Amino acid sequence: MIRPYWFFPVLYTKHLIYYLLFICSIALGQYNEKYIEYKSLTKRVYNFTKVEFITEEGEFNDAICTLLLPDLSEDSPPLVAIYYKKTNSKWFTESLYRKRVRFTFRDGVIKLDRSNFWAWDELEEIKVVIIY
Repeated sequence: MIRPYWFFPVLYTKHLIYYLLFICSIALGQYNEKYIEYKSLTKRVYNFTKVEFITEEGEFNDAICTLLLPDLSEDSPPLVAIYYKKTNSKWFTESLYRKRVRFTFRDGVIKLDRSNFWAWDELEEIKVVIIY
């Protein structure tokens, strides 16, 4: 007759306690607030078509790089995202993944860097989204 050793139940009990502690820490450590809603935020969307961001001479219109926001506070930086749409394609953005949008803001004026508008001659539409 094979008798089990006396320490097997202790090992199983120890593993069971660790497993229960792990599960409880995951279950009780969950954060119920998945998001916080800020009602005081303002969202502005500037939409530019090809007619507006290409001048009559065929150059890029630098006027769309300067946006006036009189209620913009210098204490809280805005979130700026630029969305592009090419001919016969869907909307896409470079600003949220590989490339950061370069801009400066002061006294209610946001000045976008022209390098944000890459390959502008191939685009149909540009949207600039500003949340502040």
